[in-house]
Amino acid sequence: PDDIWTSITEVIDRSTTRLMNFLEDPQSESFTRRVRGLVVGHVQSGKTANFTGLISKAADSGYNVIIVLAGLYNNLRKQTQIRLEREVMGKSQHPHGHHVRAPDNYDWVKLTTQDDDFQTLPDSGFLSGNNPVIGVVKKNKSPLTKLRDMFYDFSEEKRAKLNFLLIDDEA
Repeated sequence: PDDIWTSITEVIDRSTTRLMNFLEDPQSESFTRRVRGLVVGHVQSGKTANFTGLISKAADSGYNVIIVLAGLYNNLRKQTQIRLEREVMGKSQHPHGHHVRAPDNYDWVKLTTQDDDFQTLPDSGFLSGNNPVIGVVKKNKSPLTKLRDMFYDFSEEKRAKLNFLLIDDEA
C-alpha cells in the first residue's frame, strides 16, 4: 500500500507542476491576472486530488485568494470544504490518517466553513501577511453575489494586491 500512495503522490505532483507552468507567477511584474484553463476528467479520476495539489502549489507561489465553486447543493459544497480542510489547510483530521499538517509558513483564512457558505468577511486576518484566503462557494446567486460585492467594495489599491485563483469544480 505505501508504494501505491507514493506513486499516486508522484503522479499528482507531476500533473500539478504541469498545470502550475500554465499559470503566471503572481510575484512577477508582468503578471496579467487573466489566465484561463480547463482540466477535464472522468468521474472518480482524481480531479479533486489534482486541484487540491494545485491549490497548495498556487498558495506557496503567491496566489492569495483561492475560490472553489463547488456545485449547486450544500452536500457537495460541504464535502469539498471538508476535503480541502484536511488535504490543503491541515485544519481537520481524517479518521484514517489521510490529512496533511498545517503549513509552517502561513495559516489559511477561511471564507467558508463546513456548515456555512460565504456570508461575509472573516473578523480578522483577511489578506494580512502571508495568509492565503480560501472559500468553497456554491454556484447559487446569493453567495456569489455577496462574494462579488465584497471584492467590488475593496479599494483599487487592495484589489491590485489580489492574486486570485478560481476553480470551478462542477463546470
